[in-house]
Amino acid sequence: MATLNSNQSINTRFSMAPNIRLRHLTPILLYAFVQLFPLVLSEVRPEWLTETFVGLWLAIGFGVTIVLSILLIWPDLKQYKAQGIQSNLNDTVKWIGLGILMQYGLVIVANLIETAISGELVESMNTQNIADMVEVIPLMILPVVLLGPIIEEILFRHILFGNLNARFGFWIAFGVSSILFALIHQDNRFLVYIAMSFAFSYAYAKTRRLIVPIAIHAFNNALVMLVLFLM
Repeated sequence: MATLNSNQSINTRFSMAPNIRLRHLTPILLYAFVQLFPLVLSEVRPEWLTETFVGLWLAIGFGVTIVLSILLIWPDLKQYKAQGIQSNLNDTVKWIGLGILMQYGLVIVANLIETAISGELVESMNTQNIADMVEVIPLMILPVVLLGPIIEEILFRHILFGNLNARFGFWIAFGVSSILFALIHQDNRFLVYIAMSFAFSYAYAKTRRLIVPIAIHAFNNALVMLVLFLM
């Protein structure tokens, strides 16, 4: 079976297997439930909301969501393989490396733009909040570094970006999915999240291998956590 080469145009549209609505809506609902349940619990049973409970809930909740989500999107991934539109191993590894370099290059540009606008380099509120949470709840390191990137790339790159790409092409899909990706992180570094989203989307469009944006995203989160804890 022929495989997608690294010169594949990003304008080659995605195609999804049948029964999209049920298969793609379920992971979104599961993700929302895992995220919102602690907030609801804080209102009705605040005494249950211990640090250990939150860490275990997110780790187990994201883990279950990931397993079910992979099963639900598996028909799409099988279709990519059957169509011969996935990158081979060498190109997959290459695009993980290129994606990491692209991401940090774009983040530097985003930082320069934000600094020029505000007059100073603004600290990421979301990153600091996560670091504080991990310091209090060590179990949070697993959702932050590994589970979070996996489920976010399934939702934002495969389901959201992929479906929009299938209908409207790369640029509209990137625009909509990246804005939502930035908004859901509720951070003051909006352009940085747009820049990261472009690298994730571009690498996924090039390879059709979900492991590629997941690896880039996880590497970024792990490096950020490492730097914060070494400071």
